[in-house]
Amino acid sequence: MAEITREDFSRALLAILAETFEGPAGSMYLDKDAGLFRTLDAVTAQAASHAPSPGAQTIAAHCAHLAYYVRVNHDGLLGREPHYDWPSSWQPQQVGDREWDALTRRVRHEYDALVETLRRLETWDAHHIGDSMAIVAHTAYHLGAIRHVLKNMER
Repeated sequence: MAEITREDFSRALLAILAETFEGPAGSMYLDKDAGLFRTLDAVTAQAASHAPSPGAQTIAAHCAHLAYYVRVNHDGLLGREPHYDWPSSWQPQQVGDREWDALTRRVRHEYDALVETLRRLETWDAHHIGDSMAIVAHTAYHLGAIRHVLKNMER
């Protein structure tokens, strides 16, 4: 079996991360305009603060959690020992216009910082590969949850 080169792996991983966060250029798995940032761009602070059912997470909470998750995994990729506080990563649940703008900018910032680090990696070990794939899977899950909340709000 042929081995994959570092360049080929990096290119493929960055492409699927870009599709997940930025939306598909040519789709590997998402529908057109279904990326995280394209989805969030259409969400108001009021919609982001809407709980789909009692006790359920709001879109704002999903975004706060995603920003936190990407940062924690990014810290791990950099060899930093992360401190986990998963319960607080789901805050805030409610946002005003300014808080929503700041929260979506935070998600973008964490993603941009992660991509910059991944582009500079000279070697990929099992830890780097696993954490990077986990970010794709985890983000795809939350993207689906966010889009599900939005779809249910249309009813």
